[in-house]
Amino acid sequence: MPSERDRRGRGKWVVGGAGLALLLLLLRRGSGFGLGTGVGARPTGPVAPCRVRIDQAGVQVDGTRADLATTVATCRAAGAADVTATGAAIVGVIAEVVRALQDAGVTVRAQPSVWDTVTTTSARKP
Repeated sequence: MPSERDRRGRGKWVVGGAGLALLLLLLRRGSGFGLGTGVGARPTGPVAPCRVRIDQAGVQVDGTRADLATTVATCRAAGAADVTATGAAIVGVIAEVVRALQDAGVTVRAQPSVWDTVTTTSARKP
């Protein structure tokens, strides 16, 4: 028959083990113990912005020709867009793309010349 001392010793081990498990869970912020395939894992870093290039032939998103709807959908998923325009780009297209991205809630980063084109085009509209 176990003595009183044996029972207290076992209780300490149980409490200590439970405390250790709780500590590990808190340190891992509830994401488990790192076992398994990682299905359902969230991305740990920021998503890269989409790259929009506007030239005389139209719009490219991440190196692929795209229409305005595709451009907006792709960049909305990324949350941000790096917009560049060549000197041969159509001014109205630059303004249309930047405004559509902004209206969709996309953070637009561009060179001052692109912003000048957008604000100049906005000032001309009645």
